[in-house]
Amino acid sequence: MGLLTSDKTTSETNPSRVKPLRLVTSVRREREPRPSSRWSIAIITMVAFVGGFGVAFLSRPAVQVAEAKIQVADFRIEIPEGQTIVTVLSRDSDAKELARLTIERRGDNIVGVPQVERRIEPRALLSADDVTYFRHEMAGVFSVADSGWVRANKIREWLAHRPFRLSMPGLSTRVPREAYEQMKAGKPVLCGNLAEIYVALLEASGLTARSVGLSVAVQNGGFGVDTHVGAEVWLPEFGGWIYEDPTFDCYWKVDGHPASALAVHDAFMDHRPIVFAPQTTETVSKLRSYYIDPRLYFRHITYEYKPGGTMLYFADKRLEPLSVTDKNWVDTGDAADIQRLDTSGHLILERRGQVAPGIFVQLLGRDLFIRDRRERSPGIRVRSTSGAVQGCAYLHDRAEDLGLFNAENLAKNPSFRFTSRDGQVADDWSVSGPVEAMTIAGGQGLAALAGGRLWQRIQVRPKGRYLMYARVTVSRGLVNWSIGDAQPGAKSMGSIEPERISEIVSDVVESESGFIDVGFDVPSGGAFRVMDVIVAEAPRFNPDTTGVAMVERHQH
Repeated sequence: MGLLTSDKTTSETNPSRVKPLRLVTSVRREREPRPSSRWSIAIITMVAFVGGFGVAFLSRPAVQVAEAKIQVADFRIEIPEGQTIVTVLSRDSDAKELARLTIERRGDNIVGVPQVERRIEPRALLSADDVTYFRHEMAGVFSVADSGWVRANKIREWLAHRPFRLSMPGLSTRVPREAYEQMKAGKPVLCGNLAEIYVALLEASGLTARSVGLSVAVQNGGFGVDTHVGAEVWLPEFGGWIYEDPTFDCYWKVDGHPASALAVHDAFMDHRPIVFAPQTTETVSKLRSYYIDPRLYFRHITYEYKPGGTMLYFADKRLEPLSVTDKNWVDTGDAADIQRLDTSGHLILERRGQVAPGIFVQLLGRDLFIRDRRERSPGIRVRSTSGAVQGCAYLHDRAEDLGLFNAENLAKNPSFRFTSRDGQVADDWSVSGPVEAMTIAGGQGLAALAGGRLWQRIQVRPKGRYLMYARVTVSRGLVNWSIGDAQPGAKSMGSIEPERISEIVSDVVESESGFIDVGFDVPSGGAFRVMDVIVAEAPRFNPDTTGVAMVERHQH
């Protein structure tokens, strides 16, 4: 584990280059025994509520067969190493070619799949009046002779000691001056509000800055309760971005030098010491009270304030499996790059696109999905040069509403506060074994000695086929997961390594008894947090030979 220490240094530190991006594999999946067909997660909307930024994943309700249904089809191909040519053909006697893709895979790098660019609006830029206003507010805080580093620290310390209430629900505005004035008027703010105000103050002082999102946190090997938002300031004397935290009035040091959020994450992954500074009684108290641990910082593209919630868009490949990247995320001092980031907003690239009218493809991990979304479609055939194509068809109201994951979530995802050794804790979740503690707010969590287990039994349709999706953060110890029939039978299972936020997609399992058990256990002791669990009935994927058989969803 990385060592978290403190430091009393408050003066300037010698310049140091910020460590460049280094990709680290974040997800490990081991599955046995392996059923004949698999399913994968698709469109998941991650909503982090302003009141605490608790993460929730949403799936569509179960499809009910009724009048005016249409038939739609999905096809799945696992992309192997090397080149794969995928051909989409019509189902008529001519077998007309509708689309052709040439896909190259080298390790985790896959090219040849269309990309969709989506623009996320930037926060409101400062007007000349706003700059004058903020400079007036900061009169006497810093000197024009101060370096960027000294200026950033003085502004952070000044903001952190302004009177404000850190409480839910926070402010919904992304206009910095409005947020600042509402804060002064006594309205409650959250870390994201303070970060955006701090960024505006830095920009008014002549510096370049941006807000950054931080991971679900853990506290010294335990499990955390929240995500967090801070800021980075561009400081040429340090060679790049430096993370500053106005909420906790501190910055972080790696190898003796102020560091970026990504450099802090890399140091954690490398088991190198991380130091927060300056050390004050108030800072230490805040960090302990809010369970914020800098060792699990990661970047997100941006966050959008919405009434009642905040949308998070993640960019770090180590923690985001859906191949979402941000063209505008820069680790460079080039003025043109920074100006584009400030004025254009963030550009989200999703590995999906329309390859023929009404026919779409999407890459999720190493799985390519081809979707026929044409009204009254006669159907398509899909061929691959590298292996079997699996397909399913089902009925739905509107083709444009479909993702890949369209069934009712049968699992319960309550938040609970509980300390016990055995027993049911909330809404069908149970614990067993030598449990030390349970987590609170925004998910389920467990700290236990060897043999501790968190599990849930779910009533399902007998003979139905089900899969599980989950996001799990493990702070210490190996965690085993499983999903299978409550009676002894086939299971999908695997392990999650510590010091990661991992995404799990199980294989499809069949229920004989009408009950499915989902479990997470620590064979050697440890601590983890399950941020979301989805268990849903899966459509049946079959080899696509003469056609795709119709299947219907079942309501529970």
